[in-house]
Amino acid sequence: MTKTLLHISGLSVLLLLAVSCQPTRTLQEGQYLYTGAKLEYTGSKPEVSSTALESAIAQQPNQSFLGMPVRLGIYNAASGKDRKFNRWVQRKLGEPPAIFDFQEAETSQLRLEKQLLDQGYLQARVQMDTIRKKQTVSAVYRLSPGTRYELTGMDWPADTNDIGRFIQKAHSDSSVWQNQPYQTQRLSEERSRLANSGNENGFYGLSPRHFYYFLDTTAEQHNVKAFLRLAESPSGNPYQRHYIGQTKVYPVYYLEEPEWNYKDTVEEEGILYLQNRDFVKPQVLSRTILQDKGDLFVQSLQQKSTNRLMGLGAYKFVNLKVEVREEGDSLFLDRSFYLTPNLTQNFSAELEVSSLSTASSSLNGGVNLNYAHRNLFGGAERFNLKLSTNIATQIGEEVDFINSYNIGLEASLRLPGMVAPYNWLKGEQAWQSSTTAQLRGDFQRRTNNFSLFSLSGSYGFDWQPGRLHRYTWKPVQLTRTQLLSSTDQFEERLAGNPRLRASFEDNLILSTIFEYNYSERRPGKREDYLTMFASVEPAGNLSYGIARLLSPDGSTPYQLLGMPFAQFLRVDAGIQYHWYQKQTDWLARLNIGIAQPYGNASSIPYIRQFFVGGSNSIRAWQIRTLGPGATPVEALNAETFQDQTGDLKLEANVEYRFPIISYLKGAAFVDAGNIWLVEQGPADTGTESGVFQWDEFYRQIAIGGGLGLRLDISYFVLRLDIAFPFRKPYNEPGNRWVFDEVAFGSPNWRTENIVYNLAIGYPF
Repeated sequence: MTKTLLHISGLSVLLLLAVSCQPTRTLQEGQYLYTGAKLEYTGSKPEVSSTALESAIAQQPNQSFLGMPVRLGIYNAASGKDRKFNRWVQRKLGEPPAIFDFQEAETSQLRLEKQLLDQGYLQARVQMDTIRKKQTVSAVYRLSPGTRYELTGMDWPADTNDIGRFIQKAHSDSSVWQNQPYQTQRLSEERSRLANSGNENGFYGLSPRHFYYFLDTTAEQHNVKAFLRLAESPSGNPYQRHYIGQTKVYPVYYLEEPEWNYKDTVEEEGILYLQNRDFVKPQVLSRTILQDKGDLFVQSLQQKSTNRLMGLGAYKFVNLKVEVREEGDSLFLDRSFYLTPNLTQNFSAELEVSSLSTASSSLNGGVNLNYAHRNLFGGAERFNLKLSTNIATQIGEEVDFINSYNIGLEASLRLPGMVAPYNWLKGEQAWQSSTTAQLRGDFQRRTNNFSLFSLSGSYGFDWQPGRLHRYTWKPVQLTRTQLLSSTDQFEERLAGNPRLRASFEDNLILSTIFEYNYSERRPGKREDYLTMFASVEPAGNLSYGIARLLSPDGSTPYQLLGMPFAQFLRVDAGIQYHWYQKQTDWLARLNIGIAQPYGNASSIPYIRQFFVGGSNSIRAWQIRTLGPGATPVEALNAETFQDQTGDLKLEANVEYRFPIISYLKGAAFVDAGNIWLVEQGPADTGTESGVFQWDEFYRQIAIGGGLGLRLDISYFVLRLDIAFPFRKPYNEPGNRWVFDEVAFGSPNWRTENIVYNLAIGYPF
């Protein structure tokens, strides 16, 4: 292994040297290869970040690796041959030479000078020189910043009209303007602050360009005094506050239809609805539109009204147009909302497949089918019907082809707004609230082991007080589980593991779920973002109170409706960060979950336990085949119950995504984690290696990684990930890292270690 790595390293160095030779050989006469720029300072160094100054340099040299322009070398190596493949190599893998441009160098000089001026160095000067060596040129910029000026104060308009009084009031909310370094950016931000504040106080159309400054640098040496002034109104009239006028809504609007075609006019809560057919009920739309006739115009509330209309889910587009109308001495804004309906019904499918070519080949995958109706009763009610399936197959002697399968059917109905006896959300907190009722049935069959059925129902609410935060509360979630059948072999296994037996007992789960989601992601924006989530589920407390009340001297476990009920606390939390580069992006994710039984229960019900593995988890292992802890992985065959679950989950993922060609993208990833039991019961046997211990758990982390391909056509992503283990926690200590066992050329190693994951959509 070591010799192989040395050979690969040596070949890599030789390749880098080969492609980096003669970087100027494709240049024409009179052309010079630009090798970069250097900043030098005359006098004291300015208090400006080096990054800000370097970003002002217009021209950039060729990219380099270990000091060598590798991509330029690839470009040169593929030049001179008019072949389609060579042109593809140049375009996708290479980089053309960065030819020195004197005009861009002069532009950089001016931009550096402006950067210093904007930071308060009002006497700054920048000189540019070039250093020429053979057919290469580098630039040197000599910066003379001088003394930095201070802002000694701000003079504000003293007008007594509406806009003058507003500016005077806004002045009190302004930041400190005395004895601060002069910065153009601060002055620009103040203009934007005043314009935004004005639009929130009725001054419709007020923008930063309506404010300007006079600067006085003569009063004191190296000091500046700023004079803020208001430009004349574009209309020539004094700036006035605007009020909400007439509001019109076109609930079924299409661009190709003339406006006069909307003949049916309905008035609801002071809003006129113009339509040619019914779609969403006017009383539902009226609840989403903020501000009434005569209210002082507030810009942010118009955007929130648009967001609330989009949040109904019934509309594809929502456009708002306003027209200024003068009535007496007042100005009114007449609003028109144009709503384009979404497809009322749609059907979607998801695919997920994981394969391991063992001696008895296994395939684990499923198909999810989803039907949605976005306006079931004409009140923007969303109805969903989802069928989910998962099948594990095996091919081998004396092995059933279908090893296990799961079938689930879920129906849900989401209603806009809070449907509850008491609505605790008031004002803007309810701008994106909804109520959801849900019913789900699941059937699980493990060949030669057991059949399990569960039926659950829930009723809850979710609301979004702002763009970043979203909350979900299900005050009632009721689940009934029943072990329909079990084989003698499985019963024998249960008899030897009381914890496992307790998790499969028929029980009732009456719980409450609270979820919180935080997301900085903005659809369509290629910018770094952070997401977080947390979920808390206490179960059985209400059931316990009722059981104790009805039977205070009853024997444990207590029962409700004639059956035992589970009592536990389950917490799940995660964080993910996504950051972008020019064409590539990185993702990092961490997920932690823990569940603790107490009171009426000795273990977590099977359907509430954690598991890892599969196409969206630790991809080097199939779903439910890893853990708990260092528990040995048993051979996949019909004689074994291969369904690993635990009370605690720890999972981390890092993924690097990069373009390949057109819609085809690539990925490299590393996944790590495991599951554990929280504690070992007195009668448990064979679970010692699966119990979480602070001084041992980090030694039981499974690590795997691999490469992936994604066919990404924006609205559809087909993904193939190929992964293999780096670290196997169930191996003997000292032999858990398995890099020295990697042998891609060995059929035996490939069949035992490589896992293929096929899925629709990104893993996270």
